[in-house]
Order: sequence, then C-alpha cells, then structure tokens
Amino acid sequence: MTRTTSHVPHDLARPDDPHDPTIGDPPMTEPFPSPAQAAASPDAAPADPQARRPWRTALLAGMASYLDAGTIVAVSASLTLWRNQFALDAWQLGFLSAALTVCIGIGAIVGGRIGDRVGRKRVYSFDLLLYAFGLLWIVCAVAPVMLFIGVIIVGLAVGADVPTSITVVGETAPGKRRGRLVTFTQLLWGLGPLIVILVVLASTGLGEWMPRIVFGHLLVLALITWALRRRIGEPVAWKSARTAGATREGARALFRSPLLRNTLFILGFYVLLTIGTNFYGSFGLYSLETVGGLSPSTALLVSLIGVPVVLLTVLAIMRAMDGPARRPIFVVGAIVQVAAWIVPLVLPAGAVTLVIAFVTYGIGTTMAGEAHYKVWSQELFPTELRSTALGLSFGVARIASAISLVFVPTLLASGLVGVSVLMIVVTVGSGFLGLVFMPRRRGESIEEIDARLRVDPVR
Repeated sequence: MTRTTSHVPHDLARPDDPHDPTIGDPPMTEPFPSPAQAAASPDAAPADPQARRPWRTALLAGMASYLDAGTIVAVSASLTLWRNQFALDAWQLGFLSAALTVCIGIGAIVGGRIGDRVGRKRVYSFDLLLYAFGLLWIVCAVAPVMLFIGVIIVGLAVGADVPTSITVVGETAPGKRRGRLVTFTQLLWGLGPLIVILVVLASTGLGEWMPRIVFGHLLVLALITWALRRRIGEPVAWKSARTAGATREGARALFRSPLLRNTLFILGFYVLLTIGTNFYGSFGLYSLETVGGLSPSTALLVSLIGVPVVLLTVLAIMRAMDGPARRPIFVVGAIVQVAAWIVPLVLPAGAVTLVIAFVTYGIGTTMAGEAHYKVWSQELFPTELRSTALGLSFGVARIASAISLVFVPTLLASGLVGVSVLMIVVTVGSGFLGLVFMPRRRGESIEEIDARLRVDPVR
C-alpha cells in the first residue's frame, strides 16, 4: 500500500537513504483495480461522478491536447497558401506563427490561474466556444486582419483549455491509474498533427480551400467536444478545497516553501523540453526541405513516418506510468533523445539522417518528455495551485520556445551541426533535471497529495 508521509515538505527525488523510510519507491504490491473496484476505492473519490468513468473524462478533457497540437500544425501547413492568397510578407508570416505560440502561452498562464480560483468547469465551459469563434475568423478570412484576429483568439482559448483540462483528468482519476490516464492525453496530442496532415494531403489540390477545410475540421471537433463536456462536473477535489477556503491561496505560494523547489523543477524541465519539441514540430518540415532537399509534398509524407512510432510508444508506456517502471522508462528515453541528435554529427547531412534523428527523438521524447511532465504536475502541487502551476510552466515554456525559434533558421542555414548541438544541450538538461528531481511517490490519492503539500492544512 502507498504510505502517506505528510511530514515531508516536498516530493522531489533525493539520494536514497536506507535509514529514511520516506525515501525511495513505495511497494506496489496491490494489483491494479478493476473499474468497479476503482470507483469504490478511497483514492477514486467515489463521490466524484467522473471517477466512475475516468476514460471518458480523459478523452473529453484530453481533446485539449489534440486541438493544441492540431492548431499549431494547421497554421504551419497553411502559411504558404496564405502568403500567396493574401500577399503576406515574411514579417507577417512570422507574426502569425509567433502570435499563435505566444498567445497559447498567455492563455495557459491566465486560464490555469482562473481554473484554480473559480473552478475548472467555468474555464472549460466557455474556452472551446471562444476557440470555435476564433476558428470562424480563420475559416471565413477574406483579409489578413481576419487571420491575425482568428489566430490570436484561437491561441488564447486553446492555451487556457490545456492546464484546466489536464488537471481535471488528474483530479478525477483513481490514484493508482492516474499515470496512464494522464499519459493517454499524449496519444491525443499525437493524433492531432496526424489527422491534420492527412486532411492537408487530402485537400491539397483544392487551393485556398485547403486551410478552410483543415480549420473547419477543428471547428467541428471543438463544438462536439464542448457539447459532450457539459456533462463533466466540477472535480470534487476542487470543491472540497473551495469549501475549506484553500482556493484563496495566492499564486505567490508557488515560490515559497514547500513548493518553491517543485515549481523551479517543473519550469526548468518543461522550458528545456519544449525548446526541443517545438523545433521538431515547427521546423521539421522546413529542415527536410532545406537541408534534406525534399519537395514540400514529399517532406510532408516523410514526416508521417515517425507519427505511428510515437503513438505506439505512448501505448507501450501508458500502464507502466503507474508502476515502478516509470523511472527506468524516463532514463531510457532521456538517453535515446540525446543519442538522436548525435546522429547528425556523425552522419552526412541529408534527408535520411534527418528522418533517423526525428524518429529516434520522437521515441525518446515520448518516453522522457511531456507525459511525465503532465503526471508530475498533478503530484507536485496541491489542488488550489495545481492548475496555476501547470498553466505557468506551460505558458512560460511556450513563450521561451517562441523566442528560441527565431534563431533556428539561421542555424539551419549552415547545416545540422548548430541545431544538433542546441538539441543535445536542451535534451541533456531536461534529462538531468528529470532524473534528479522527479517525484518518487506514485498512486497517492488527491487528498493525500493535498495533505502533504498544502502549506497550512485545513482541518
């Protein structure tokens, strides 16, 4: 059984001490409960209706990851057509791409905080309607200003949706299945770009209608998701925190003991991770065309090679994210993602080398990347600050990565060496932070996490 150690001020890994019974991996001797057992167990919060249907909640809330990743790829795939259709110059194209990333970051910071103060349901009840409204501007755009307005609205809305939705999954999942349910949202994060690319390929011959169809599919999915989410109630964990008065806690508590170390860890890890993954997502096609010498259509097809591999990797690690294998998975993934960017340093620059690096990196960053970050963010912060911490780290990382991407085209102009060195630095950095500071506890209920991390526990 999982031990509760409320006297420990934080949940970050430290060197194992054989004399300290609070350090190290707690034994996982109990089998994973069936859905019926999970709903009846204490850590499943039986009073919470979502706890009885955790996979449905994970699917509907996890659509935030689908829409987030899908929107980024949709904008990237539409830039060339928009340039010709609306006579956009390089600065305007750059503004569109940067505005989306920055607005997602701002939306996450604001939305995460609102989710802790007034409730998760109040955020995800309206943000997808705002997202759909922004998509309408893009779908119906007849002038550049309509594109700019649409992209800004879409970025703010989808950014606000991510931290609150992931928090809903974490707070309503049974403690011993939280890892797999939160990791499931990564499957949707991978499906978003895949479906968008397939829609792009299917509508390429339709000219300026291609972006309208791509964003139209996101609009339809957003409205369906919004309608189905209306049946998801406010998590019991947040309602209990509000009743106890804990939701009045200010965001500054993240930068005081006992949460300061957790906050700095999550911020540092996710900033480094996102700089790497955003290069992979934002400049993967560009590098295949400029360095690899492929045509745009061929590069798009080649980029699909790694997607099924990544999705299969997510499926392979989902169950293990709740057990003692979580740490070894991270270690292997951290090594693989560093090795991926050593490949371009030893092989000739070209399309084959890039494909090997991208596929290998996709496997590594899936095993040692965002899935862990999402799970950790549920385990390292109490309910009244969980969405705030997730939104802050998500937003800061997106904004930091947007700044770093300014320099990527210059690095690519001289080949793959500069980019490879940058990627090695950020992957080594994120891997080191994760290895040293990842939480050791697993399977705790939300109540146990709150009791351990709340500065002034409310009785």
